[in-house]
Amino acid sequence: MIRHLLFVTTTVLAFVVGATSIAGQDAKTTNSGVYTAAQSERGKKTFEAKCTACHDTARFTGEIFFESWNNKTMKDIWDVASGTMPEDNPGSLKPNEYADILSYFLQLNAFPTGDAELMPGAATMATIKIEKKP
Repeated sequence: MIRHLLFVTTTVLAFVVGATSIAGQDAKTTNSGVYTAAQSERGKKTFEAKCTACHDTARFTGEIFFESWNNKTMKDIWDVASGTMPEDNPGSLKPNEYADILSYFLQLNAFPTGDAELMPGAATMATIKIEKKP
């Protein structure tokens, strides 16, 4: 009985430690290089074509940006952008266009680029924390 209990306890402990390590490895922030320079260029072009009639980039830059989004996840911005924009036709852009625009916001705030593009979708965006640069 004690042997079985010891085995179960050890197995559970190993699982918890392993899961914590994996979760720590997957944790990303906007300082982790979660988009590419090419993607933010596409996002800039899409923003200029689809968004500037109503929005100025200043709204998505610096302290104004961080007041709304710091310590939240990219999913929070994703939900607003993909669910309510453009105001005259919410949700009408392709998922990759929303991701490109969000990468442009990251570039506007001088977050580092990386080797992989910011992938569209709420699940992916939920894994990236918006974190003001130290």
